[in-house]
Amino acid sequence: MTVVDLVLVDTGIWSSFFSKPASPEKRALDILLDEDRVALTGPILAEVLRGFRRTDQANWVGSRLRLAHYVEPTWEDWRQAATLGRDLAAKGHDVPLTDLVIAALARRAQAFVFTSDPHFDLIPGLKRHR
Repeated sequence: MTVVDLVLVDTGIWSSFFSKPASPEKRALDILLDEDRVALTGPILAEVLRGFRRTDQANWVGSRLRLAHYVEPTWEDWRQAATLGRDLAAKGHDVPLTDLVIAALARRAQAFVFTSDPHFDLIPGLKRHR
C-alpha cells in the first residue's frame, strides 16, 4: 500500500462510528478499516479518547486505534499549519489549530481526509474522502 491510499479520519467521523451504528459514516469507516487505510494523528486520537466518559472504554478504544496508521506531524507540518491558518485568517476564517495540522499532514502524506467538519471546505488542495 502506498501512502496515497491513507485516509485521515477526523474526530466527527469517529464520533458517528462509535455512537451511531447504522450511520453512513460507520459503514464507510468499517470499509476503510477492513482495507487497512485508516490513519490517525495525535490531535485526533486525543479528541476521540477524550470523548469517552469511562476510562475503561477509552482504554479499550485506544488499544484498537493503535491498529491504525499513525502519522506524526513534523516541524514543517507545524509551519505549514501556521501558514495556512494565517492565510485563512486574512480571508476572515478562524480555523482551529487541530484542523490546520490535519490538513498539513494530509497534504504532505498525500492522504485523503474523511470529515464532516465544514472548516475543511475552506482549505484548498485538500483531498476529501467522500
